[in-house]
Amino acid sequence: MQKKRDVSILIPYKIKNQEIFVYLQKRSKDKKVLPSYFAFFGGKLEEGENPEEALDREIKEELCFNPKGQEFLGKYDFTGELVVGWSANAYFLKVSDNFEKEIKVMEGEYGKFFSEDEVAKEPMLINEDKKIIRDLYKLLKDKK
Repeated sequence: MQKKRDVSILIPYKIKNQEIFVYLQKRSKDKKVLPSYFAFFGGKLEEGENPEEALDREIKEELCFNPKGQEFLGKYDFTGELVVGWSANAYFLKVSDNFEKEIKVMEGEYGKFFSEDEVAKEPMLINEDKKIIRDLYKLLKDKK
């Protein structure tokens, strides 16, 4: 049996005009997994890493950004048609309105902020990712 792929992901978000926006990556069309889809920034845990160490390393590699103060959202198993056998340690971080000027996207085509409605309607975003984002929206709204 194949070992589960353990990943850590970050969901940067901002609030503008009382609306929550999440920042996602447009994956390159030549990627083996989910080519041309929108997805989270992050990646696989390497040998000996814990989820937080993997998150820090991946975000530095992919966004040239040092995340500070992120919170753990939860651990999610991917069981859908497009991604099976993954387990994601999901973290979220409130970022500044200038976030896009503070980072440099080094992996994927580009990054983009999505509103809750845009997430729900985006056909190039897998259902597992939409569920994680819905959980984040619920958590943030409940905190108000």
